[in-house]
Amino acid sequence: MSRSREPISRRSDGRYDVRVDPGVRAVLAAVATQVAGMLEHDRASTVRVFPPAYVGDDAEAAANERSYRELVDTALRAHHHEVLELVVTTAEHDTLSAEELGAWLSAVETMRLTLGTRLDVSEEMRTPHPSDPTAPEFAVYELLGAVQTAIVDALAAELPDDGRPEGAL
Repeated sequence: MSRSREPISRRSDGRYDVRVDPGVRAVLAAVATQVAGMLEHDRASTVRVFPPAYVGDDAEAAANERSYRELVDTALRAHHHEVLELVVTTAEHDTLSAEELGAWLSAVETMRLTLGTRLDVSEEMRTPHPSDPTAPEFAVYELLGAVQTAIVDALAAELPDDGRPEGAL
């Protein structure tokens, strides 16, 4: 496949061309906005975005978890909001800087983790039947996976072949 047909590819000036359907761009912006709102309410669907650092039923684990949350939660929430907002503001852009593309990757992962938690995604899960009420959200989850793959592929294309098995990822 030629680079010009890839949805995301690096340009000679270091920026990345983004050739994504306008409908996909709209979905990315809408889901980013929704997930940003969910992060504020610390709903159960964001548990994979903010996994516990300490587990256990004892008082020590609980105290350590509280200390950890006090230390990192503000920065983590700020990071997630920043990258989600960047997707919203750049969803229509035809080019992204390397930093913006990295932020997209982080935001897409946050969106996938949130949707995956809501859908209780597992390796054993099968695509739901179109009549299943979760089918639309699952389709968005799969779309986000495709966007994530396109971003990783674009970034990986810049890696040197040295040291990789058979010269490929």
